[in-house]
Amino acid sequence: MKTSFISNYSLSATLRNSVAKARDNLADATKEATTMRHADIGLTLGGSTGKTVGLRDQQNRLNGIIDTNALVSSRLEVTQKALDGLRDTAEKFLATLIGVRDGDKGADALKSEAKNNLQATTAALNSSASGQFIFAGINTQQQPMTDYFGTPPSGNKTALDAAFLAHFTITQNDPAVANITQAAMEDFLQNVLPTQFADPAWGANWSSAFDQNMTSRISLSEVVDVSTNANTQAMRDLTMAYTLAYDLGTENLNTNAFRAVVDASIDSINKAILGITATQAQLGSVEERVRVSSERLTIQRDIMIKQIKAFEGVDPYEANVRVTDLTTQLDTAYALTVRIQQLNILKFMS
Repeated sequence: MKTSFISNYSLSATLRNSVAKARDNLADATKEATTMRHADIGLTLGGSTGKTVGLRDQQNRLNGIIDTNALVSSRLEVTQKALDGLRDTAEKFLATLIGVRDGDKGADALKSEAKNNLQATTAALNSSASGQFIFAGINTQQQPMTDYFGTPPSGNKTALDAAFLAHFTITQNDPAVANITQAAMEDFLQNVLPTQFADPAWGANWSSAFDQNMTSRISLSEVVDVSTNANTQAMRDLTMAYTLAYDLGTENLNTNAFRAVVDASIDSINKAILGITATQAQLGSVEERVRVSSERLTIQRDIMIKQIKAFEGVDPYEANVRVTDLTTQLDTAYALTVRIQQLNILKFMS
């Protein structure tokens, strides 16, 4: 007959080991019930782990593009609103120009409106979204437009004053501007003034924006321009239309010279309106492409999420049942451990 050595210490040690193992299993089961994923993906999936890691990498990349597209859409929306305001103001100014030319309004009213519009245009082109200037091209941290009415006089104002003085030998405020002939004014408008709004004068005196626009990846295979800038011809034409109407001695010009100024402003504002409209159409096309791309990427991401769940997911009912069973086992093991630790031979000796 063979006997085995039994003690309450050995029984207690065995139960302690069982408790430790049950506690570890309960921690894993609780994690799975909470996250709905296997507690140890690598241990559970083995060689298939690479597939789920690859899917998660792709999902993260899609999430990044979708989030970026949301920011791009917001930026484009702000840009379109700014362009709407510029176009509406330009169209109203065009009506004013036509009225002034036909004698319905005076030069003082034209000058006042031109000043207000030039200030509003500068403010609009200096608009920002999410801390970035939206008309600055890729130079998003630099405010693009210089204030024509700055103190002391800014470079654009100084340059125009110098050009006017050099051409006419008088300043814009001199009463002698009344003697400027139509031919002399047309020569200035055609051959001198445009150089103030062309490079290099434009970049030196008016705008610090970059010609290169912001680009963004809107899908896994598509990168597009997602902004415009203050250096476009439309913005130069718009600025020139307001500047010449305001600051060429408008209120003191004779009728013929005044009409030459008005005609030049009409021509410039018409070009600006057409240019702004074309820019809005282009950006509108980009907005639609961004929207469609985001919808497509969202569908792809959702499909990946389902595939990831198929690999990593656990059955919610099974996970909760496992937590309950392990909790019961652990409670039982704790109770038995306490009972065994209370066993003492002295209690049975009389």
